[in-house]
Amino acid sequence: MKKILTVLFVTVVAGLGAAHAQSTIGTTNVHVQLTDVLSLTVNDPDVYINFANEADYKNGVEVPMSSHLTVTSNQNYTLNVKCAGNLTGTGSNADVLSPSVLRVEMPAGGNNTSLGVTPAVANGLSQSDFSLLTSALPAVQKALDVTYSVPAAISNTSAILGKNADTYTTVVTYTVTAN
Repeated sequence: MKKILTVLFVTVVAGLGAAHAQSTIGTTNVHVQLTDVLSLTVNDPDVYINFANEADYKNGVEVPMSSHLTVTSNQNYTLNVKCAGNLTGTGSNADVLSPSVLRVEMPAGGNNTSLGVTPAVANGLSQSDFSLLTSALPAVQKALDVTYSVPAAISNTSAILGKNADTYTTVVTYTVTAN
């Protein structure tokens, strides 16, 4: 009987101890702070559209540039293109080419997938912004392909023909803006 009372006593004391066990809870607030990021890198500082033979003047010249641009934006974005003005020759060459001879496009496929929009084609550059992409999807280090050309509709016209043999240059500027 003493054993039973001892076991009963130990059980009651253990039960009381468990009933008086305490726990505490601690909490913390976790904050995810987002900052807008927007960047544009032109990966090839020089693009050469070379007219080397009769076929080039007849058919035009196209220069595809894979991964030419890299864009990062945590928001939808617009990508514009424009040029500084006429393409000027070197030295004493007084000839100029109108920037409207230049076509800039972002071809379908390749790196230009997953944009969420269809790129537009700048048929003839000017000093005004032209939107190649409007409300493109956010992306991090998104490579973009660009094709520069002087199309056949221009390459065999007075816009190109009759100009001095030379390298004609203008600055093309891209601008990315968050929507």
